[in-house]
Amino acid sequence: MPRYKEFDREEVLQKAMIAFRDKGYEATSMQELVDSMEINRFSLYETFTNKHQLFVEALQAYLETVAIPFFSQLKNSKDGLKSIESVLMELVSKIKSGESSNGCLLCNTMAELGAKRDKRITIILEAYLKIQERYFHAALLRAKELGEIPEGVDVRERAKLLVGYTTGILSMAKVLSENEIRKSVKATIAAIK
Repeated sequence: MPRYKEFDREEVLQKAMIAFRDKGYEATSMQELVDSMEINRFSLYETFTNKHQLFVEALQAYLETVAIPFFSQLKNSKDGLKSIESVLMELVSKIKSGESSNGCLLCNTMAELGAKRDKRITIILEAYLKIQERYFHAALLRAKELGEIPEGVDVRERAKLLVGYTTGILSMAKVLSENEIRKSVKATIAAIK
């Protein structure tokens, strides 16, 4: 008689995302995944095949359920530079409040694995960076329309700058005080002008 899965796939995937975010791919053992996902080893292998496949699915889920909804604030806002500052400050708050004190699974993966693991991971990481750039670009275009940025400023290049800064802020916020990071955000917004 076959064994039936008695868990919600999306729920256990969310738990895997947290485990990988907190410890990284290499340092997260199969036993830690079984424990954190609250499923048995057989179910883990039957559902996700292996640790690497689980990681790829967790990374994709993080992109779709955490990163895209978070950065879409930039696209949906009517503000220009204020929307960018708000998003960056919210990142700092999430990390410093303990809600996401181990940072971002996608940024952590870039630091840990880069593009060396496999093409699927590279595609997900590149999508994350492109999505950020697209949303920052939209906010910067609004800022230009609102007169917050001079006409001659290349907003596409500024959007790329903000993507790099955001990746950095997620790492810096693990070490520096909230006040120091908030000052850095203010300085970055001033420099964009």
